[in-house]
Amino acid sequence: MNALPTWLASGRGGIPLIMLHGMGSTASIWLPQLEHFGRARLTVAWTMPGYRPEPAFAAPSWEGLAASLRAMLDALEIGRAHILGHSIGGMIAQEFYHRHPQRVQSLILSATSSAFGSTDAAWKEAFLRQRTDALQPYERFADAAPTLLDGFMNPATPSALRALAGLSASGIDKQRYFDIMRLLVTFDRRADFQRIDVPVLLLAGEHDTQAPPKGMQRLAQSGANARFQELPALRHMANIESPGTFNQAVDAFLAAQHQATES
Repeated sequence: MNALPTWLASGRGGIPLIMLHGMGSTASIWLPQLEHFGRARLTVAWTMPGYRPEPAFAAPSWEGLAASLRAMLDALEIGRAHILGHSIGGMIAQEFYHRHPQRVQSLILSATSSAFGSTDAAWKEAFLRQRTDALQPYERFADAAPTLLDGFMNPATPSALRALAGLSASGIDKQRYFDIMRLLVTFDRRADFQRIDVPVLLLAGEHDTQAPPKGMQRLAQSGANARFQELPALRHMANIESPGTFNQAVDAFLAAQHQATES
């Protein structure tokens, strides 16, 4: 799979910021970030290939997703960019770096990991069965999304932002979601994380049970160029639960990269 993805964009100039959504979202989940970061630089949010009816969806692979991201950068004439990935988007960001390191200025990895869960095959099968069974009562992914998202967000998340998360999930095809879920459990770049040679920011919500802070903190300790930051009171979808908190953390990281480049 190396189809050209669809995307939303805001701003211009600077070193571009590319944003990759998680399993249950599309590009619009990044609207608060597109508005904020687009003030200072070209900011682009993709919708993962296959999550919309077109282009035609083939069997997903990590290689194919990395190729699609490269194709998008080429189409936008972006040579090098900061890559921000959330959840599975953070895994795609790592995969892209390991295949195309010259295209990456820095990595911002939110609520993610260098490998998915346990290496035990039975555990992975149980995980997939649990997620699949949870969606069986629903004809469309959009019908299941509000229930799924509730467990990933702080109860204090503003209603408008909670509605945006639901809207972002509304166009996802359920079967395609299952296909990406099966790919998710195969991700394993643990042995490669320490070889990342660009600055890395790891962001974790304090109460995230999907990508717990302790695991992300350990990951930061395994990379010479990585640093960890916990976001208080937040869960798995920090960028939409509290855009101000999330944006501030990313802003500080990007400012540090700019200062290092200028000095």
